[in-house]
Amino acid sequence: MPSWKNVVAFVPVHNEAKVICSTIESLLAQTHKIDIVVINDNSTDDTVNIVRSIAASNNNLSLMETAGNKFKKSGALNTAYQTVDLEPYDYVLSVDGDTVIAPDLVEQGLIEFQLDPLLGAVCSRAGVIKQITRGFFEKLVYHWQYVEYAEFDRSRLGQGISIKVAHGMCTMYEVEAIKAVMSKRKADRKFDCIVYDVHNITEDYELTVTLKELGYHIAAGFGMYAWTHVPLKLKDLWKQRVRWLRGGIDTLWEHGWNRSTRKDILNSGFFWIMFVFQSILLYYALNDIINGVYQSNKLLMLALGIMYVDCAYTLLYVQNPTKWDYTVRLTFIPQLLYAWFTILQQVYAYYLFLLKPHQEW
Repeated sequence: MPSWKNVVAFVPVHNEAKVICSTIESLLAQTHKIDIVVINDNSTDDTVNIVRSIAASNNNLSLMETAGNKFKKSGALNTAYQTVDLEPYDYVLSVDGDTVIAPDLVEQGLIEFQLDPLLGAVCSRAGVIKQITRGFFEKLVYHWQYVEYAEFDRSRLGQGISIKVAHGMCTMYEVEAIKAVMSKRKADRKFDCIVYDVHNITEDYELTVTLKELGYHIAAGFGMYAWTHVPLKLKDLWKQRVRWLRGGIDTLWEHGWNRSTRKDILNSGFFWIMFVFQSILLYYALNDIINGVYQSNKLLMLALGIMYVDCAYTLLYVQNPTKWDYTVRLTFIPQLLYAWFTILQQVYAYYLFLLKPHQEW
């Protein structure tokens, strides 16, 4: 058991009436008792009433309201950091309002901090909540993401103490690291940013980069389980991912080339190399089909074989996989279509970065 540490959870919410009860219950059920602050940001549904009813019987749960916030989630979290006295606390847990966490998540997070004195933030594993889908296409979109989130976990496992992003759905931060960020914002004269950069649409990635620049390690806790909701409509998924990718490009442009960003910048360059390579493969494949040529192309078969093995290997990281998860990956064609869907998202994100400088969350 880790030694006793004081932890406060910040939960930004906007119209989360359908799910907020489950989120709060998972926080109240922690094996390591924590204080919980729900930050309501202009909800128009029953979110506030639900939180108040639960808070009436739980002294460690409180509700905070934003006033005039135009920066959505990052603005709501900055309101909490401006208002809540952090002195009694050692760690801050940031949890999305549609996320459910395992009962021992905080306890597991504290163990991670004990193992690494330089750890500034540790994020949970990224699981997907079981959701009701209507029709074949929603089911396909859901299971694309269900397996993809396992791929995110697989990627973080190989990144050690310098993962790309401590994701916004569930991350624990050391209070001293947060205070260091606050000092840096003041030194950079970003007085409206407090902790999160309100001018960046992927606030979690920008904060991760800032913590790395301050010398902190960033890790994923593989004993920290959390599950979130995912978009079921293709247009909503497109909008979410383009925002993530566009915000990532903006972050790298703002911070420039340094020890904390160079790997991500190189990976951005590698994307374009792979894009050209895959475009060539796609051209030859379509050209053969159009011309009625079905002889095997050795280079194409080798590339597809490598992609298939990598695609199937990710299933080892999927939590409680179903036949749909196996179908999406092992039949390969659905996953190949999704891969091109994500490639187009990245290309469009660069288009927005170059030609549409105004960004919206």
